[in-house]
Amino acid sequence: MVAATNIILPLNRPQYVSVPEAFISSLAWKVHKHGATKVTESGIPLGYMFRSETSGTATLKVKSTAPEGEKLVEYGEKLSAAGLVTNAKNETDLALAVLNSVAGVQAEKSKSQAASPLTPAFALLQDMRGFQRTKNPPDLAAILEALFRLGLKDGDDDITAARLWLKAATKRCEIDPLLSAIDKATRAALLLGSSYSELPHDDSQELRRKIECTQGALYDGTPFSWFATAWQKLTSDQWVSALPSRVWVDWATTVLRLALGQGFLWEAAWYETLARRILGGGATTWHEVREHMPEILPWKSSRSSVAVRDVAPLLSWRVHRASKVRKILEDWLEHHGVAEMDFVTVLARMSEDKDLKEALTLALGSGERSAVNTWEAVKYALLTRDASGPFADYYGLLRSSGRFLTVQPGTEWMAVVASLACDGPGKTSDVATLMLRLQELGLRPEAGDLIQLLEKAGLARGSADADRGVVIESAF
Repeated sequence: MVAATNIILPLNRPQYVSVPEAFISSLAWKVHKHGATKVTESGIPLGYMFRSETSGTATLKVKSTAPEGEKLVEYGEKLSAAGLVTNAKNETDLALAVLNSVAGVQAEKSKSQAASPLTPAFALLQDMRGFQRTKNPPDLAAILEALFRLGLKDGDDDITAARLWLKAATKRCEIDPLLSAIDKATRAALLLGSSYSELPHDDSQELRRKIECTQGALYDGTPFSWFATAWQKLTSDQWVSALPSRVWVDWATTVLRLALGQGFLWEAAWYETLARRILGGGATTWHEVREHMPEILPWKSSRSSVAVRDVAPLLSWRVHRASKVRKILEDWLEHHGVAEMDFVTVLARMSEDKDLKEALTLALGSGERSAVNTWEAVKYALLTRDASGPFADYYGLLRSSGRFLTVQPGTEWMAVVASLACDGPGKTSDVATLMLRLQELGLRPEAGDLIQLLEKAGLARGSADADRGVVIESAF
């Protein structure tokens, strides 16, 4: 029996994430102790950024964690002490070489820059306040954890996305002496004495209190279950050992981006479908609602025009309408004392409430943009940020062309998703299996289009005439 509490998904509202490094850094801060609240001596909230173009505002100070002056020399000394031997003329040159090697994505017109979260120490050189430049940014890590837990199977209560990341990052340092030395020096020179603690924080109890484990297989075959499976695969010793450090970080970020974007698109489709089933009347089970859900992200044939393939109007309005529906349903549940009831009983009661049905009818026909932050978060999680040049993003799913937004996966996006459909590094799969994984993610491409993308990425083996039987080789 499905509880009525499952009508509302336990997902806080997201905001646009400015740079991809924020996804992993948010998990890093989740799994490490924060210590005291980060504030300046005058009590102003403090945020961190690897390289920051500004010191902040009157309500938020942003501290650049990339060392300068004496701190830069000290960092070079720590790197030498950790065992780095190079041709650098002095410690300053050594420190600059390391810092430049971990510099992450930088917008073309921005002077702020994140560090690539290659190790736990680098991930902690920036936080959500620094990324978002606001004193109270959404807890991105908590949102990712909620998405992750919705897809877990029963019995996996102690697993968290943040702890899996920490295990993988620690394993990377164990197998890579260079990264291990740099991480050790970075901790000693740039982190100790700050609000960072060397001991990881056990947050599994806290997460269990906040997010109930899902009942059975309610979310099998959804972006949530895809995320849980893909993240456990990618953070396994097999994949951590097989992928170069930078590639692993890029793949991990791609999985997190997809989880956020597709997860909230699924949520929007859920609320919209739920509202229509309530308006239709009659008892409705959880699985009947799921069976009537529309395609999460329509992937039209590449032979269609750009206008036909445009998904922006459909998705944006669905997200806005779903936001209104969610609020209406939350308010109704709160005022009708149905916490102990089952899903079918509560939906039947909702279908008999004329006021509720009137409110839902107005919400479904509303032209008000009521969820701009959520839509921006979804759009930019999936969007290819820059299509070419030094800031090119090969890990996007959507491509913007004027006012149109179409499904056009980047080459590396295809490598990530196809490889994680294989049993492991160096293993193979086939198009039929990949299409099942994509359907779980909420995507239903034509087999011909998918094979073309696989061939472009160099992953398809065998004749295209084999259709769904075409063999896929893992990229690593």
